[in-house]
Parts: sequence; structure tokens; C-alpha cells
Amino acid sequence: MMKLSIIGNGYTAQFLSKEALKKGVQVSIITRNISKPKKNIHYFNYYDSKNIAEKLSKENIISTVPPNEEGLDPVIQKYGKSIESNKNKIIYFSATSVYGDGEINEETKPDPKHNRGIIRLNAEEEWIKTNRNVSLFRIVGIYGPKRHPMIKYLEGNNKILFKKDYIPNRIHVEDLSSITIQFLIENLHYQIVNICDQNKVSSYEAVKYVTDKLKLKEPLIVKYNPNQVSNNLKSFYEFNRIIKCKVIENDLKYEYKYPDYPKALLDLTKKLIKR
Repeated sequence: MMKLSIIGNGYTAQFLSKEALKKGVQVSIITRNISKPKKNIHYFNYYDSKNIAEKLSKENIISTVPPNEEGLDPVIQKYGKSIESNKNKIIYFSATSVYGDGEINEETKPDPKHNRGIIRLNAEEEWIKTNRNVSLFRIVGIYGPKRHPMIKYLEGNNKILFKKDYIPNRIHVEDLSSITIQFLIENLHYQIVNICDQNKVSSYEAVKYVTDKLKLKEPLIVKYNPNQVSNNLKSFYEFNRIIKCKVIENDLKYEYKYPDYPKALLDLTKKLIKR
């Protein structure tokens, strides 16, 4: 049986582990805080150095842990020697913030314009220096159950930030999980993989589609003003990237479960309203 250690126990890890179990993979989650353990998953404390070092030297790995405040990767800092000797599949979840503007594919050279992207690129380099077989998954904005803009809308905030010609890149968490586990099981070897759906639509258009279908109050456009948003939000809106995913399209030949963001958002909203 294939063994997988997922480092980190956040939002995405929950869906990754579910998909892996469905495909017959033995799953361990390595985390600082073992809370609300799920059935059929093995949990290990991140600070259990002896056991974790052994697992990270022998098993397939997916790290969902972001760089720390110092801009370093905490997993590599603590367990780099074990990861260096690992001969199995290793996937590091990075972000498309390492890129600059324009149309992007896996062959595009990184050109981060903001500190967030620079830190991510540094973390990528740490992983590659540690083990040349690492696959870097550069992921766009993740949405799904309990994480989407209609939650805020239904709580009474119908304002949608709008910037002309700006189109966000997104991926449903279930598609991200399915793509990742398929990549793992098929034992593909690519250093860079972009993860993004391919149907581009603005946030306003998507929310308006949902509100029109459900006969809800129309969203209110708030024009983007760089002087009135946080630095973190600014890092998303300052640069317009169109992310292309050649590996997913040409090699995985993956069929997205949620290729249409407005329709996916409508489905998520209906489920919220029914509760």
C-alpha cells in the first residue's frame, strides 16, 4: 500500500487526506496540533523528531506548510536531512505569487513583484536544494466549502471589490486534491506544476450570477483603490496573471470537477442556504 505523509493539518489537508484514502493510500498527517482527528488517518506530532524524521525519509510527502515570518521553510529547517535522503514522491505546495504579470505557464520564469512572492520563491529554492526530485505545485486562490465570497455576502456584506481588467485565478479544493493525488499515484515527474481552473471570470460576474439565479440582492461594486486596501490584498490585485496549466491538460488529462466557477459558487451557496 502506498504511504503518504501530509505535513500540515489546515483546510487543504482535510480534502487531500479524504481523496487519498478514497484511492487506497495510507495517510498520515504531521501537525503541531492534533485536534478533531478523522477516522482511518494516522496523526503524528510535528515535534516528535525521531518518528517524523523516519517517516520523512521513507514515505511520499506533501507539504502544505507556508514559509515562516523569517521567510524560511520550517519543515526544511527542522527535517531537511531526512527529506534529502527520500527517494519517493515529494510535493511542495507553493503559490503563483512567484510569477510576474501576463500569461503564465510552467515554463515561465519566476518574477515575483511583492514580498509574499519573493518569500515563496525562496522557500521553493530551499526544497529544490534539499531534494532535486521535489515537485513544486504553484497554486492559485483556493475556494470550496466554508471558503468562498458568498459566505460574507449571506452574512450581510454585499460589497465586491472590482478592478478593471483584473481576473482572479482560482481552483476548487476538491480539484486541487484530485489533481495532487492523481499526480502522486501515476508517479509523474515534473518539477513545476501550475494548479488552476481554465475558465476565467471576475469576482463580480460570479457573484452576480449567483444572486441573479437565487433572486438575491445585487452585489455592490467597490472600485479598487490601492491606497485603501491592506498590503496583503494589494499583492493580489496589483498584478494580473493568466495561469495556464500545461501539465494538467497535456499529461494528466484531468477533467475538472468544477470547471465553471459561477456554477460551483451557486452550488456552494445553495448548500449554505439549505442549512
